[in-house]
Amino acid sequence: MKKNKKPYDILLIGNLASNDLMYAEYLSRLGFKCRAIRRSKNGAKSARGEDISFYNKHFKENDLTEYRNPFEFVRLARQCNLVLSFTGSLIGFLSYLWPLRRILRLPPVINITTGSDITELAIERSIRGYVYRRYLRFSDMNFFVAYPHSVKNILKLRLLNFVFIKWPFYFLSRDIGTAESLSKGRGEPIYFFHPSHLDWGASDSGVARNSTKGNDRFIRAFIRAVKEGLDGYCVILDRGPDRQAAKDMIKKSGVQDRFIWEKHLTREGLYEEFKKADVIVDQFDVGGLGGIAFEAMSFGKPVMMYLNEPCLRLVYPVMPPILNCYTEEEIYGQIIKCRDGNYLRVAGIGSAHWACKYGNWDDSFCFYYTLLTGDKPQDYGWLRSPDPSLFEKGK
Repeated sequence: MKKNKKPYDILLIGNLASNDLMYAEYLSRLGFKCRAIRRSKNGAKSARGEDISFYNKHFKENDLTEYRNPFEFVRLARQCNLVLSFTGSLIGFLSYLWPLRRILRLPPVINITTGSDITELAIERSIRGYVYRRYLRFSDMNFFVAYPHSVKNILKLRLLNFVFIKWPFYFLSRDIGTAESLSKGRGEPIYFFHPSHLDWGASDSGVARNSTKGNDRFIRAFIRAVKEGLDGYCVILDRGPDRQAAKDMIKKSGVQDRFIWEKHLTREGLYEEFKKADVIVDQFDVGGLGGIAFEAMSFGKPVMMYLNEPCLRLVYPVMPPILNCYTEEEIYGQIIKCRDGNYLRVAGIGSAHWACKYGNWDDSFCFYYTLLTGDKPQDYGWLRSPDPSLFEKGK
């Protein structure tokens, strides 16, 4: 193994949903020296004012760096052993230097796909699609979430430099998922929290996309349940291409007082809503386990969503104890079951156990980091799963 002489182990780029800071905090806990960089014009300063204060338990404020131009980015990247890039961010960070990527002496690159990158952009017949496909092949490794369209398009593109990954369990160091934050089964009224994008294709023009969330089925099922006597409320985020269609549907239902609309939430505000809710509602079309679901489970909350079991088992040996449903009738059935406080309590405790057991990157990320860089830090400081008895106190 070569001796590590660079100031940083990992450079993180791409601030969508603060992924750079969340992963930097997680990997810092594992013993890696991390640096996150953002364009100076894109608000690294504001990130220090809001985001970084929430993530800097182990990741230090001074390691969030601004850069002004692609040449400065290359200089900063060369000070690291590995680049961890989200959603193709490296293309934008290099800008007009992107065609020279092979001769810039960049460190190895791991690309983490999020959103609709692999679902749509990777097979799009456009210049953007072509550039992104070149990016996938340029990256030394691509990390994918296993869900039906992801699997389908990886096979279609015949990608070889990829691996399916687990979501990391971000919050072990923040005492989240302990007995204090587990669903208490408070009884009625029941609070559902719907933070996912409102997107089911109603506002699409042209060919329908593959990345819709299918949450119109939840809205209709929830309206039906309320009309049939459910004492419940749904806190719903005002975001996504079909949010106006959702508002129209809810207004026509006559039970709009049971929906509580929230505008943009900070990351900390989002977690406060997680804590208050009895059930977290995710997506019903994608079929994969993403960040919202995993974060909710780490809080010990029941999650209502759709998972495709064959795809999930490419990564996880057992299914998580989610409220798995796809059709409107199945969603309605799960909503009705949520009237049982004990049902929610068991599901919440099971979620925390499952996230605690399967949400870690320690061995797998260590392997790929060492494989690509030839470097093995002297002290990984791997954070192991917490004592399961933490969750028993809530029984």
